[in-house]
Amino acid sequence: MKRRVVIIGAGLGGLSAALLLAADGFDVTVLEAASAPGGKMREAMVDGRGVDVGPTVLTMRWAFEAIFAQAGLSLADHVTLRPAERLARHFWGDGAQLDLFGDVERSALAIAEFAGDAAGDAYRVFSKRAGALYQTLRGSFIEEEQTNALGLAARLGPGRLPELFALSPFTSLWSALAALFRDSRLRQLFGRYATYCGSSPFAAPATLMLVAHVEREGVWLVEGGMARLAEALWRAAAAQGRRSIFRVR
Repeated sequence: MKRRVVIIGAGLGGLSAALLLAADGFDVTVLEAASAPGGKMREAMVDGRGVDVGPTVLTMRWAFEAIFAQAGLSLADHVTLRPAERLARHFWGDGAQLDLFGDVERSALAIAEFAGDAAGDAYRVFSKRAGALYQTLRGSFIEEEQTNALGLAARLGPGRLPELFALSPFTSLWSALAALFRDSRLRQLFGRYATYCGSSPFAAPATLMLVAHVEREGVWLVEGGMARLAEALWRAAAAQGRRSIFRVR
């Protein structure tokens, strides 16, 4: 009997599931209310040009490469990605401006010029700590399908308990930033990492500073806009076999 599955919503989660299930032999039906796939990863037409109104850049490229590879495909064959040399440009109301880059030392020098040498040194410490957090959690937590604090502790094992405590789960991101950066603008800037997952830097754990390392590991621009990635997942899923899409309102 043909295995059938219905997926509600053609956001990135639904599209990834559709691709992997179709590649595994399922007959996939995707139900989507919008006129195009992508969910939050969508574009609006402004003066005849497509503009991203959701995510604007791609990080953790390896996660999408793994999805395509599991389906026997290559991400590079479906979208064109360009590395962003400048990760972000920040502005303040008084006219101050600060660029951050993938290279730690280049960013540290920019921060030193912006807020003093001590701030540049603090950024180097911040970057090292963020990298250590990421390396601890990538294989033991981020790549795990189902996990929790107890599962994380079990996977790390007693020999890595110091790494577990270094995750700072009981220290807020804001407190950790305040201990590193005297300049309130830098605390504000790096506090935004909590907002990436809808949290507050005053309540979210300092663990989220690992996002800084995720950005440094690679920020990618999708040629033609982020909607092209959603379309690529959609086309790849459709090419695996029969599938249907229904618009529902």
